[in-house]
Amino acid sequence: MHSAADHADHGAHGAHGAHGGHADHEVDLDAEHLADSAFWAAPPEHRHRVFAALREHDPVRWYEPRVSGFSRACTGFWALTRYEDVWNASRNARVYCSGVTIDIEEMPDELGEFYPSMINLDDPEHFQLRRMVSAGFTPKEIAAIEPKLRATARRIVDDVLDRFGDGTEFDLVQELSSKLPLAAIADLMGVPADDQQLLFEWTNAVVSPDDPATGIAGAAEASRALADYALQLGAERRARPAGDLTSALMHAEIDGRRLSTEEFANFFILLASAGNETTRNAITHGVRLLTAHPDQRRAWFDDFDAVAPTAVEEIVRYETLISNMCRVLTEDVLVQGVPIAAGEKVALWYPSANRDRRAFDDPDRFDVRRPLHRQQLGYGGGGPHFCLGANLARAEMTVMFDEIRRRIPDLHVTGEPTRVLSMALNSITHVPASVR
Repeated sequence: MHSAADHADHGAHGAHGAHGGHADHEVDLDAEHLADSAFWAAPPEHRHRVFAALREHDPVRWYEPRVSGFSRACTGFWALTRYEDVWNASRNARVYCSGVTIDIEEMPDELGEFYPSMINLDDPEHFQLRRMVSAGFTPKEIAAIEPKLRATARRIVDDVLDRFGDGTEFDLVQELSSKLPLAAIADLMGVPADDQQLLFEWTNAVVSPDDPATGIAGAAEASRALADYALQLGAERRARPAGDLTSALMHAEIDGRRLSTEEFANFFILLASAGNETTRNAITHGVRLLTAHPDQRRAWFDDFDAVAPTAVEEIVRYETLISNMCRVLTEDVLVQGVPIAAGEKVALWYPSANRDRRAFDDPDRFDVRRPLHRQQLGYGGGGPHFCLGANLARAEMTVMFDEIRRRIPDLHVTGEPTRVLSMALNSITHVPASVR
C-alpha cells in the first residue's frame, strides 16, 4: 500500500505552537522518537508537549526501527495519538490484532515464554480464555468482596498511623499504595499473606525489564519465580480446591475444555503484575495529584460518594498508567488519510488520547468532577481487550481514598518520586509522604 520511501517522507516535519495542550512550547518532532529512552527519561510535561504536537500536526506518524537506548531493540511502528483513532483501533480487534505482538520492542527469548497471556491472543482463543477467567471480576463479585477491601484498607491506615502518625516521613508506595492491590489479588487468588512480600518484589521486577535497576535478566528471573509459584499453586488447587479464584479457574470448563496449569500460570503473571502494578500507581498518582491540587481534594472529600466515580476515572485519565499497546494490521487501512499496509505495526498511545482536546474539554486540567461523557482510555480503550480488572481497580481506589479521607485527610507527598524508566508503564517505585 506504500513503500519505505513513503515511511521516510511521511511526517518529516516539525511542529510549532501545537494547541490543545501545552500550546506555547515549540516542539521539533523530528528530534523526538517515542521509543527512545531519552524521551521517557524526560519530565512528563515534555512528553505531553510532544504528544500534543503529534495530535495536531502528525497524528499518524511512522517511526523507524532503531536501537532505543532501552535494553531491547525497537521495531518500526506507526503511532496513533488522537482519541478517535485509538478508540476505533481498540474496538476493531479483527483488523488490529494482538496475536503477533503487543510490544514496540522485540521480546527477548528470556522473557517470551512467560507472556503468551490473554492480552497477546486474538479470538477465538482470546474469547474462550477470557470467558474462563472473567467470572471473578464482574460487578457482582467485586461488590461481594468490598467489605474485605475496606477491612484491609483500615488495617493499612492503622499501621501508617501507628508508625508515622507523628508526621514522620515514609515511603508512600511501600507503606500504603502497594498494600491494598497486592492484598486484594493475593486474597482473590488464594496466596497466603506470608507470600505477599515476595509477590511484591517479583512483580516490581517483571514489569521493569527496560529499567537499568532490573534489566532483562532480573525481569526473567522474577518471571520464572512467579511462574513456578503459580504452577505450584494451580496444581495444589486442582487437587484440593479451597474456594478461591485459583480453585475456580483450575476446575472451570467451557466447551469441554479446562484451563491448563501453564495457561493459569500466564494469567497469574498478568494479574499479579499488571493488576497489582497499575492500581498501586493509580493510588500513588492520586495522592500526588490531590497534594498538587488542594481544591480538588476539597471538592472530592467534601462530597466523597457523589464525586468518587468521576474522581477515580480522572486520576486514571490524567496519569494514564499504561502508555501503549501495539497491534498488527490484518488488512490495509486508511487512518486520518494516511495509508497503512497489512502486516505493519501500530502503537496506540493512551496518554496522548486521554489529553485530546477533541474528546475532553481543557484536557490538561485535573478535575475530579469531570463528566463521564467520554470514556477515558486508561483501561486500554473499548473492545475485547478492555481491562478485565477495571471494576476491581475502581473499587480499590474508592475504598483506599475513602479511608484516607476519614482517617488521614492531610496525607500528602513531600518530595519528588522515583520513576521506573519504561515506555510501557507510568510507574513510581518510591515517593516520600507525611500524614501531617
